[in-house]
Amino acid sequence: MTSGLVTDSISGVLQEVNEAVIFHRPSSPYQALKLLPANATPAQQDSVVQLYCQPVKVCHSCRPDTLSLPGLEGTHFGLENVPKYTDGFFSDNEYLHTELKVTFSGIAGNPIPYRLRDDIFITSTLLISFFVVMFIIARSLHVLFVQFKNFFYFHKRNEMIMLNRDSEIKTQTYVILLSSFLMAIMFLHYSSSALPDVFNHTSPYKLLVLNSCVCLMYFFVKVIMYQTTNWTFFSHQSIQQWNNMYNLLALLKVVGYFMLTLVIVFFDLQNSVSIWMFFIIYSAFILLLAYKVRQIFFCYNFALMHLFLYLCTLEIIPLLFLGWILIEANLFTLVFV
Repeated sequence: MTSGLVTDSISGVLQEVNEAVIFHRPSSPYQALKLLPANATPAQQDSVVQLYCQPVKVCHSCRPDTLSLPGLEGTHFGLENVPKYTDGFFSDNEYLHTELKVTFSGIAGNPIPYRLRDDIFITSTLLISFFVVMFIIARSLHVLFVQFKNFFYFHKRNEMIMLNRDSEIKTQTYVILLSSFLMAIMFLHYSSSALPDVFNHTSPYKLLVLNSCVCLMYFFVKVIMYQTTNWTFFSHQSIQQWNNMYNLLALLKVVGYFMLTLVIVFFDLQNSVSIWMFFIIYSAFILLLAYKVRQIFFCYNFALMHLFLYLCTLEIIPLLFLGWILIEANLFTLVFV
């Protein structure tokens, strides 16, 4: 009775759509619903689906299970007892306990700590820098010998001009770049033990790039300060003498930093020893610089106060600011990197 009413209702709906349409029996609920108009009620949709889409009875295969041992008959499983991955050939064995957690015997290994001498980038760069420094020294050996020979006394004016023309070293850009790179490596070694949170949180390459950029800015600002101060207070001839002297001392300081960096990288020098060695090299540089600055700029009486202010303003205080900025920049990476 109900089926007849549903059939009459569906037939009436289909006749309303198009009486001349050739009817094809739908094979899916989607095709059955497409027979109805857009304003069909949910009851009509449910009736047309039940009319044309009958549920299919699934018959399990009676063939043997190819995943089991050969010769065994296939086993029929319902949805409630599908075999788990724990079921297998030893499922019925009394010694198999799948509820127990599998543990592995042994001791957990510690990861190998990061060391500068194991970094191929740093060691390769140091090796290339060594050959470049040796090339610069070999190329300017005669000039360096003359400057060493005449370091502790004045030249006459004409001799000084000739020396300037013959011994001009056009490698200050490389010296500054190498100094920045060496100081960045030394501070990276310092931060590995003094700032372990920063060193473990941030990539060493990011710290190395950050330290190098800070050191480059330090040298750039110091060059501007030197040029401005010397141009304001001293004569052109004195500035030329000072430039030759400072270039020689800067090259010697880079050689000292380079040897210290090699010892730090390849022999894991302690931080306390490396800091003392750094300040010994820098103190020797300051003493030689003070001697020549006193001889070139402050050769009058009662000039020690001016010399002290000159060196503190242009050398010592910028170095202290550099150390503070490097520490703050590395701590900055904990939050924003």
